[in-house]
Amino acid sequence: MDEQSAVALKEWAVVEEAMAAGAVSLLIRKGGIHERQGDFTAEHRAFWVFPTGWHENRPDLAEHLHPFLDAVVPPRARGTVPFRVYCVVDDAYRIESEEALERLEGMHPLAPPAAHGRFTYKNRPYVHALIVRAYVLPEPVVLPDTARYEGCVSWVDLDQPIATEGAAPVLSDEDFLTIKSEIIRRLGTEGVARV
Repeated sequence: MDEQSAVALKEWAVVEEAMAAGAVSLLIRKGGIHERQGDFTAEHRAFWVFPTGWHENRPDLAEHLHPFLDAVVPPRARGTVPFRVYCVVDDAYRIESEEALERLEGMHPLAPPAAHGRFTYKNRPYVHALIVRAYVLPEPVVLPDTARYEGCVSWVDLDQPIATEGAAPVLSDEDFLTIKSEIIRRLGTEGVARV
């Protein structure tokens, strides 16, 4: 794990909460409307989770994660962003088979219709799957929110790096390897490419 990072990935606040509790180790990504290269890429292998409420709604969230909606901290203080979950990408895949995506149901944060919607978005049938190891700081680091962070993008370059010192893994090595093995088993090999 790096000593510090100034890279963040925008994700729903409820997903950040579930990651902090060890309930999510797989993210499904397609990319925002204003992605720099026009599409999501797994360009960073470690990042802070930038919690956001944009596009977050109960029907798009996997049912097993609905209890986390009540645990999400009320809206943050205006003009600030709290960072507490740091992720290291253990493996990344491009899923080009809807059947492979369906086999991952219950392992990622999206409800089936939302996962299907991302898969077919922009008439380009694929998504990226990131297997991540999450670490949590004992207390969040709060940074000023800036206009530069706005927009429908996945990756954000923070104005200052955040130290990872004190961040503890949310899952034991054994538990993480068990989850990772199950994800890879379900993925299979057809219509899936490691990136």
